[in-house]
Amino acid sequence: MIHSTAIISPKAHLGANIKIGAFSIIDEDVVVGDNCVLAQRVHLLDGARLGNNNFIGEGTLIANPAQDLKYKGERSFVKIGNNNVIREYVTIHKATGEGIATVIGDNNFIMTAAHVGHDCVIGNNVIMVNAVAMSGHVTVDDFAFISGMTTIHQNVRIGGQSMIGGGSKLSQDVPPYVMVSGEPARCFGLNKVGLKRRGFTKEKLAQLDSIYKIFFRSRLTLVEALKKIKNELPDSEEKNYFIEFMQNSKRGTIR
Repeated sequence: MIHSTAIISPKAHLGANIKIGAFSIIDEDVVVGDNCVLAQRVHLLDGARLGNNNFIGEGTLIANPAQDLKYKGERSFVKIGNNNVIREYVTIHKATGEGIATVIGDNNFIMTAAHVGHDCVIGNNVIMVNAVAMSGHVTVDDFAFISGMTTIHQNVRIGGQSMIGGGSKLSQDVPPYVMVSGEPARCFGLNKVGLKRRGFTKEKLAQLDSIYKIFFRSRLTLVEALKKIKNELPDSEEKNYFIEFMQNSKRGTIR
């Protein structure tokens, strides 16, 4: 089901059972998986790699050249996984550097007019609301929720299961499991509603509450707080992830 006005390179690799709307363009170095739907006026540029069951909304551009002065036209990519919904007029730029990719995982929902900059890595089950502006080299871990009009500085990491309030300005890393909002962004507690919806048990929520109180409310230094969390709380996947996130922060974290 390919509209007669679509322009598709004979060198593009198209999967089975795909739909391509009017005036869409697919360049030659493009791969589109099975069961994908491209609406009207979509442009997949050289380097776009789409998995299966993706919906791409009208006017969306994928694999534009990186907006980076270091980019000199090297062959790079945008790699998108499976089961993503990418709505109207989204822009996703390819990476800077030969053979490198901007990466979007599976089951993500990226809403209208959002921008994903070069070399970003977005995990799975992430929601980006309208007009999120994401600079280069941003990392977003699984199940993060980024509300509309949020601006994200380059090299920021957003922790998993976190929630960002609308219109926030993020210039430091967002810890996992928390809610942040504002300009500059501040932390406003655990994302308890989101965590409960995703099946976190009372025991896990209680431990995260303890982690939160130690790290954000005890007035300890970062090193002291992490040491206290490591030594005094039971071992768990959530605790280990929180410690790893903090120890590997490049821009410092919102506290």
